Amino acid sequence: IIGVNAVPIVTVMAFIIGLVLALQSASQLRNFGANIFIVDLTVIAMLAEMGPLITAVIVAGRSGSAIAAEIATMKVTNELDALQTMGFNPIRFVVVPKIYGSLITMPFLTTLANVFGIIGGIVAAYLYLDISPEIFFHRMSGAIYQKDILTGLVKSFVYGSIVVVTGSFFGFQVDKGAEGVGKSTTQSVVAAIALVIVADLVLGLIFY
Repeated sequence: IIGVNAVPIVTVMAFIIGLVLALQSASQLRNFGANIFIVDLTVIAMLAEMGPLITAVIVAGRSGSAIAAEIATMKVTNELDALQTMGFNPIRFVVVPKIYGSLITMPFLTTLANVFGIIGGIVAAYLYLDISPEIFFHRMSGAIYQKDILTGLVKSFVYGSIVVVTGSFFGFQVDKGAEGVGKSTTQSVVAAIALVIVADLVLGLIFY
């Protein structure tokens, strides 16, 4: 399934980014006596922006490259031609299941990233602003809006599709030989991350 092996790195990176985000904000909020707003900042940033984006970038680097390499290798070794000869549509047989897989796993990975990013924020709030986890959770219950959750979920679906389609595209465009496989893999990762960032901008304009 697309992205399952990315669970450890997604959770660790999300925790670190949530922690750093809260730490960077803590000093400024303390100056204005607005310590409690670190909850709003961390929760909204993770749910609507950082959670989906972190997940997409990591999946693009891991699963996107694997998809491109797999399809490129299949083309170089004429496996795709063999599928066509047997009457199978290579796109339907190879690409579509991966898209379905991404639509299942990306929301799950994004949710994990959100949870661990918020945990990072809880740690920072407790250590640097003396905000207990109980106070954090109480404030968080009023800071979470349905729109932010929906935004994150929509982004996870879109980003997952972008990663799979981009990896598949560059896999099908491979030149002959092992060198072409490596080149297609690199191009797919760079293109997927760039397209995810562009999509993030577009979706941000749409939702906000």
